[in-house]
Amino acid sequence: MTLALYAIADEYRASLYNIQNTLEDVEIDDKEKQSMIVDSLSDIKDSFEIKALNVASFIANLKLEAIAVKTAEQRIIRRRRSLERQVEWLTEYLFCQMQKMKLDKLSNEQLTLAIRNNPAKVIISNEDAIPDQFKEIETSTKVLKSSIASAIKSGESITGVHLEGSQRLDIK
Repeated sequence: MTLALYAIADEYRASLYNIQNTLEDVEIDDKEKQSMIVDSLSDIKDSFEIKALNVASFIANLKLEAIAVKTAEQRIIRRRRSLERQVEWLTEYLFCQMQKMKLDKLSNEQLTLAIRNNPAKVIISNEDAIPDQFKEIETSTKVLKSSIASAIKSGESITGVHLEGSQRLDIK
């Protein structure tokens, strides 16, 4: 039975703790204690390292697969947009040709084409002349995080914010 990565790490930590407790009662020098600890834990450490590297390899493969999926996705998006542009152009072409022929309606067993009037739309020619009852005032605030970070790094104290560091695993 193979152990999961977290189980190997837990086993390693527990074994180290047990060995240290056992060796506290034994009367041998520190060098011999260290040698015994290294010998006892080397197998566990080796299996952890192998398992960790295997997990990292799997992560690298997933990254490559994600890149391949993203490339295919971009290709599909370009194809969809091309089809949508073609539909738009052909629709406009058909509309213009029906208008030239003065045809308001065409149909067969599968399709009906009809030229219809769209609802009227509001065109604003002078926004300042519009009465206030037809206006809504919007206010928005944007926090400039990069400026805050620069100020804090240069020693300034800013109420309501702090910098927080974090770590990540870098796999190359």
